[in-house]
Amino acid sequence: MTKAYVNYPNPKFRIHRNPSCTYVGRMEKPEQRHIRIDTDSASTELRRFANNQHIFSSNAESNDMWLDIEFEDADFEMSVLKYVCRLIGKHYAPLAGVKPTIHC
Repeated sequence: MTKAYVNYPNPKFRIHRNPSCTYVGRMEKPEQRHIRIDTDSASTELRRFANNQHIFSSNAESNDMWLDIEFEDADFEMSVLKYVCRLIGKHYAPLAGVKPTIHC
């Protein structure tokens, strides 16, 4: 599984492949948004990103999210993440062109 943290006010896409990474737990907040993309949800979630249905703003409820991408293929998961990053960047200028970076 590939987990990615998306932050809007501080534009970043941070990748976490190590399930025991302590950063993942530290970034959790009450009612944190988690979007799961897998074989069952890929079509729906990619359409939501394309249609700007996952909103980002400067308030605490919508300034960040976690993407949980699970296809049991790390290379494909990275491709999906990069595509999601491009979709988000089309709607949110601060995130346009931001490349995902591997944190752990």
